[in-house]
Amino acid sequence: MSEPQILVADIGGTHARFALAPEDGRPGEPSVWLTAMYESLGAALADFVSRHPGVSITAAAVCAAGPVIDNQIHMTNCPWTVKRDEIADILGTEQVFLLNDFAAIAVALPGVTGDDLTPLGAPDATMGPGPKVVLGPGTGLGVAALVPDGKGGWIPVSGEGGHVDLAPASNREISIIYQLAQEFGHVSPERVVSGPGLETLYAALSALDGQTRDSRPSAVDIVGAARRGTDPMALEAVQLFTGWLGALAGDLALTFGATGGVYIAGGIVPQWGDLFDATLFRRRFELKGRFDKYLAPMPTYLITAKDVALRGLATVAFRRQN
Repeated sequence: MSEPQILVADIGGTHARFALAPEDGRPGEPSVWLTAMYESLGAALADFVSRHPGVSITAAAVCAAGPVIDNQIHMTNCPWTVKRDEIADILGTEQVFLLNDFAAIAVALPGVTGDDLTPLGAPDATMGPGPKVVLGPGTGLGVAALVPDGKGGWIPVSGEGGHVDLAPASNREISIIYQLAQEFGHVSPERVVSGPGLETLYAALSALDGQTRDSRPSAVDIVGAARRGTDPMALEAVQLFTGWLGALAGDLALTFGATGGVYIAGGIVPQWGDLFDATLFRRRFELKGRFDKYLAPMPTYLITAKDVALRGLATVAFRRQN
């Protein structure tokens, strides 16, 4: 029997990441599986455990894309339901903790420094030990915050900020939102600032400009065309995506008074490289009328480290064990 381990799992709309961590250490290299390969989290978790015979799992922390309600997470962009009791039964331990996926990232933020971060158009310094905000596009658009507890520690605050109302800042954006409202009714930031959202955004631009297409290009195709400069509409979609991400980041900075910084996570932006316009992002971040000067000194960062949520989960499991 090996030394006791904590199981950590980050369940996204597309990928599930499982890893083991010593009870007081950082997680090891995760196993990354497509959620579509399994009918449920229980099936995937049982498979992971079967591949690690002899490991003594004393606790588990699992995060997923969605709110935690009654010890369950009904995922927004995946048919799985994450159930605390099911996980406890499979692992044989009652020490099981559920978090929203971006709340797990938020927990890890105090330890995310140096090479893990790239500043986005602002000084690489904070205004003080104030609240921190993290958001990021992937299969969906996650949001969370980390606020000081007044005792030298931090409290994660999870929410569903990706589903608030999307606000326009130009006539073009007004037209896009109107176009999307005809199809979806409510238009949220996640509707356009996510992987599927980029495809939806491109389709809305095509409809507005009267261009009919045999099929909708994938997000990968749109980004590739924008990078090559072969499709002006693809480049416009990427720029709109970037601007709206910056605008939402600024909204959240105002909401939480995020003097501790705003952090961009998720799988999309780090893959874009130079295609991501940090200047545009920052301009929309600060474009808040009478409060632009309040936002100007707030730092914004891109998290470049991998599997930050797993770090946060290990921290939660270690702290909460009886």
